[in-house]
Amino acid sequence: MRLSGKTALVTGSSSGIGRAIALRFAREGADVAINGRDEGKIASVVKEAEAFGRRALGIRANVGSFAESRSMVERTQSEFGHLDILVCSAGVFHHTPFLKLSEEEWDEVLTVDLKGLFNCTRTAIARMAERRWGRIVYITATSGINPPPQMAHIAAAKTGAHGFARSIAAEFASAGVTVNVIAPGLVDTPILGNFTEEALKEFSRRVPIGRIGRPEEIAEAALYFASDESAYVTGQILNMSGGTVI
Repeated sequence: MRLSGKTALVTGSSSGIGRAIALRFAREGADVAINGRDEGKIASVVKEAEAFGRRALGIRANVGSFAESRSMVERTQSEFGHLDILVCSAGVFHHTPFLKLSEEEWDEVLTVDLKGLFNCTRTAIARMAERRWGRIVYITATSGINPPPQMAHIAAAKTGAHGFARSIAAEFASAGVTVNVIAPGLVDTPILGNFTEEALKEFSRRVPIGRIGRPEEIAEAALYFASDESAYVTGQILNMSGGTVI
């Protein structure tokens, strides 16, 4: 198994892409910490991970809070003895015309989608560097590569995340810690509940591959970045959009 003996914290893993990543890691031998805000969903994913014979820890925390993020990382390290892999998948999504964009909505997106990366990484990366091995993976979106209209706040957060990842990657490469990004296009997650069926069909028609992505496909890429096989890869942004962004 590719992650045997490793431990991972996956934020936003109570559903969607984060859940798929946490369960893929568990299948590959990692003990996993499951994070979200809904305790019922967290408990459900914990049971799914434990079914693979791995230890699983559920932690309710808001990644937008530095104190809660630090406590979550420290608890994971304490329970598992060490933290090898950090995947930041938590995020919020709003499709809002700029002239209707409120300060509160702007702050919410930037706090969770960008500051949340800092909050979790700041506590986790020091121990990784001390142990001379660490893998950090950020799940962003293609809006950070090709910003669409009516998503200025999302684009700002994702573009900022890409710059943050590249800087951290350069700073910690010599310490044995790699930092990479996966930027998905439209993926079949609960977020799609915000769109009508007709809108989803139209989005699918625009994807050159002819369909939207699956969370499990993103999880496979995350597994690569979390494994020894990616030891020579850092500071990269993987566009997974079915050809929508090239």
